[in-house]
Order: sequence, then C-alpha cells, then structure tokens
Amino acid sequence: MNDWARSRKRIILAIVLLAVAILVGVPFFLLFYQVPTCSDGVMNGDESGVDCGGSCARLCNAESLPIISKGDPRVLTIAPNTFEVVSLVENPNQSAEIRQAKYTFKIYDAAGVIPVKVVEGSTFVPRGASFAIFEGPFTLEAGVTPARATLEWEVDALSWEKSDAAEPSVELAGIALSEASTTPRLSAVVENLSLGQVSNLDFVALISDSEGNLFAASKTFIDNIAPGESAPIVFIWPRPFVKEATQIEIVKRIFPDRSFIK
Repeated sequence: MNDWARSRKRIILAIVLLAVAILVGVPFFLLFYQVPTCSDGVMNGDESGVDCGGSCARLCNAESLPIISKGDPRVLTIAPNTFEVVSLVENPNQSAEIRQAKYTFKIYDAAGVIPVKVVEGSTFVPRGASFAIFEGPFTLEAGVTPARATLEWEVDALSWEKSDAAEPSVELAGIALSEASTTPRLSAVVENLSLGQVSNLDFVALISDSEGNLFAASKTFIDNIAPGESAPIVFIWPRPFVKEATQIEIVKRIFPDRSFIK
C-alpha cells in the first residue's frame, strides 16, 4: 500500500472519530452541563465566593464592611422594673443592605458577669445609613438594676444584598419638645419630597443631655405618605425627664415592606 492510500485511510478514520465525538459528546454535554447560577452552591462563573460576588446580587461577607456601633447600647428605664434598650448603629456599605440581620442584646447588672436579660431579634439594615435598634419594653425582677448592655450581630448569618435603588426623599420639619417636666411629648412633621408614595417608615427619637448621654428614646411609624404630602409624628413618655433635653435626634428608616415594622 502506498503512502497516499495510508494517508487517506488515516484522514477518513479521523473524520469518523470526530463525527462520533460530536454526535455523542455534544448531546452528553447539553444533557449534563448546568449554566452557573448564583444559587447552585458552587463557586463558578465570575463569583468571588460561593454564590456571591461578581454579577450575583449577594455580596460576599469578605467584601463587606462590618456594621458600626455608634456608642454603647443604652438601657433606659420606662417604669419600675420596666426597661427598653436602644443602640445607634451605622452601615458603612454604600451599595449593600441586609434584609434580615440577627442580633442579640445582653443586659448586665453592676456585677456584669452573667446577663440578667437576653433579647434576640432581627432587623433590616439599610445601605449606607445610620439607624437605631430598639427593643422593649421588657421587665426585670424587682431589685435588679441594669448597668450596661452589649449588642452582638450573628455575623456568619449576615447576607449582604447589592442595592442601587433610588432612596426616597423624606425630610423632617417642625421638631418640637413640650411638657418635658410632666409628660414629655416630641412632635415633628414628615414631608415626602419624592415623586412617588413612600411606605413603611420607621422613626426612633433619641434624647440626650448636654454631654451627649442618651437618657430617653421612643419609636413610631407611618404606613404611607403620598408624593408631595406630609404627616405628623408624635413620641410620648409616661414620666418626666430627669435631665435637660439638650440634643434631639429622630432617626428614620424605610422598610422594604410592612412585615418589618414591629
């Protein structure tokens, strides 16, 4: 057999093998290949972690900044043996939020060894904003006096979601405190300067003395405000303030839906 005949057989054999590979391999590939997604439990595609980073909506925890506590949580007395705890925090991530962030307040007495009260909860963390975590009222046994509190986040369970939604324009005006020596009342007007309706607005009032020590807090909410409209909000306390209210701050937060308001 001459060289040309041998070469022709090799070429034919190669074509046959290629055809078989295509006919068998392509259907096999199409049958078993799965396009990378952000919920397949595997680090693939352009992800920088398992189902996070890259083009995924979820931000990897390693790519996010931690939530910042702006001072220690404060335990405030409402009535004998009845208290509330509040903490002002900040999310430094300008383009990421958390739908449900789990946290734990631990309340200690002066001995400060074992918590006298543990309060667990979850909350919405808005992107790039300061907000207040507020729990209460809760009761303690007679004679137990809370001295300090800590706030801990369940870091491993934090799920950061990228967000670039436009923030509604909501402003506060006419903030006024009255009757501080009897039954304190703080009033304000909430103005919706947006072009659309704004819903599920949460407000926490923080009252501090001249040294910046928080000594009173209260919260309220508004279901809806139509575009261009305004609505009043009022915070009340059952007992006189024992300090002069030098600093007044109302912290607002807009929740994704009504279920977040409690």
